[in-house]
Amino acid sequence: MGLLVNIDNGSSFTDAFATYGERVAHIKSPTTPHDLSQCFVDSLNKLSLELYAEEDLARLLGETDHLRYSTTSGTNAIVEHKGSPVGVILAAGEEQALYGAADTLGQTGLWQAMVPIAPVTLSVSQSGLDESELMSGFTTLTTNGISRVVVALPTIEQEMLVKDAVLERYPRHLLGAIPVLFSHELVRDDNNARRLLSAVVNSYLHSGMEHFLYGAQRITKQHHLASPMLIYRNDGDSARVAKTTAIKTYGSGPRGGMAGMVAYTGIYDASAMVAMDIGGTTTDISMVIDGAPTELAHGLVGDEEIPSSFAMGDIVSIGYGGSSIFRVADRAIVIGPESVGTAPGPACLGRGGTVPTITDALLLAGMIDPDNYLGGELTLDKSLSVAVIEEQIAQPLGLPIDKAIDAMICAYESQLAEHMQGIISARGLDIGASDLLAFGGGGPMNACGIAEAAGFKRLIIPAYSSVFSAYGIGFSDLSHHYRVPMAEVQERGEEAVVEEMRNRAGRDMYGEGIEAGDWSESLEVVGSKQGHLSTQAYEPGKMGSLSEGLTDRALQLIATHTLQHLSLKSAGGVTASDAQAMGQASVNLNGEPMSLPVYSLNTARVGARGVGPALFRDDYLTCLIRSGWSFQVSGNGDLIVEKQP
Repeated sequence: MGLLVNIDNGSSFTDAFATYGERVAHIKSPTTPHDLSQCFVDSLNKLSLELYAEEDLARLLGETDHLRYSTTSGTNAIVEHKGSPVGVILAAGEEQALYGAADTLGQTGLWQAMVPIAPVTLSVSQSGLDESELMSGFTTLTTNGISRVVVALPTIEQEMLVKDAVLERYPRHLLGAIPVLFSHELVRDDNNARRLLSAVVNSYLHSGMEHFLYGAQRITKQHHLASPMLIYRNDGDSARVAKTTAIKTYGSGPRGGMAGMVAYTGIYDASAMVAMDIGGTTTDISMVIDGAPTELAHGLVGDEEIPSSFAMGDIVSIGYGGSSIFRVADRAIVIGPESVGTAPGPACLGRGGTVPTITDALLLAGMIDPDNYLGGELTLDKSLSVAVIEEQIAQPLGLPIDKAIDAMICAYESQLAEHMQGIISARGLDIGASDLLAFGGGGPMNACGIAEAAGFKRLIIPAYSSVFSAYGIGFSDLSHHYRVPMAEVQERGEEAVVEEMRNRAGRDMYGEGIEAGDWSESLEVVGSKQGHLSTQAYEPGKMGSLSEGLTDRALQLIATHTLQHLSLKSAGGVTASDAQAMGQASVNLNGEPMSLPVYSLNTARVGARGVGPALFRDDYLTCLIRSGWSFQVSGNGDLIVEKQP
């Protein structure tokens, strides 16, 4: 077996994780938002340096069996409103209502960015359309700077009439041909509004995604990657670039963390697990219940929560991260949602940051090692943190700086815990009976305090917590999903619909280079139950009873080719021994100075145990174990932290 390489391109850092037999390598590299190809190559080069003690991109890719890649490009385009302007063609009379979507959209900035000019309309019947009206509509859109067009009409037949006319007037081989997306070809959804929105989002993201991902693919081909680069999607599986729709990449990075969490529920025998992924700007909260991730039947796009036709992981993002801005208002500490990001970043980075963050507070509290931040890539300046915290937190609150630092940490942990409690209780979970899985660059730092404030009794810090979303991508397979609404199934008949989906799956798998017999299928009856995705194994003739109580019912086929996965070790059966400290650290804990033992998870033996207060430090890991909590290293090399009775 060759190398398995996973890359998660986040907004602040690009993480890479690789296994080669028993060898493991993982790195973090700053994301280069101006050119995502640069951080993609940088990550691969750094990974090769870890594996071979020298940069050798050609050797790395030449020895790689599978390269799975999750990109933040689509997410960034949505957040920053920087996609390709889309023109929309609708049925006559719908230009104001947008099939009812206008009530949902209101005056959102995202919709205005995606569709900058008013939609044009067509009068289409089953018998034909007015082609002069169609060409006039296209002229209106193109003369107003539109580079992509979405045709979203109520029926497939109406869209096909338009498609025939468009291809005749604008053949794809002609220079200047305009990319046109027909909404029913993207997704089958009886809800015209959702299908319209999904098609618009997909077209808005497509141009940038196409340019970047095909560029990344060319790099891998030039260096002789044996199999096609695979793009990790927000449904938890992967496919090659040419077989991936742009909207499926939105939010795909956090979905990798959910995939890793599913694997962890198995080895830790957890019926319910909550993930807390803390990055530079946000904290992402997600859940796995009875071994399956919670998913929304219709994923939401952007802060505006635009509904889509596609299921997506139920991941809630809140504005608390390592770079979130702290300020004082009405003598209380307010955190975020504004962030300084990586540029200029927290004040201690010395890049011009002028506001306090939790990173500055943890540095002055002694938890972060200023000389070994991000594996020693950066040296932090305490004096810069002192200046911003003294001026903007300590003085307004009338506190000495050590008390102000503690107040910042307590506010961060308690406020984040309060948000988590609301999210978890809304989904009917018992926090006391659930495990908390903490990862991301900032996840473990305050995890114990957050767990205590929220009411968790067991906390799990993965061995590769800093790159856990990249790690989780390694549990994905190559798959394609096909969905037909219940009404269409009833009209055409179950056998005909299943045969059509199987034919589509066969063509797509052939396009992936997968031979017949080397992929499997699963048929499911799917629908929405209180907004969440519900699935049942399909039985012929029983769709009605299987989907009882569900809305947006459909028949779904998933075609899957199994890829090589990362392997996990058994978590239990370890021999306990006392953990051996590497040294001591002076820490400001609860506003008081004290000396804590410092441990390394990288070098600790399986079974090593101890009690808090204590500090774990490695190149990419910092974790404070608070008083009243014990810890032990599991058989899988993870840190298990439990509330003492």
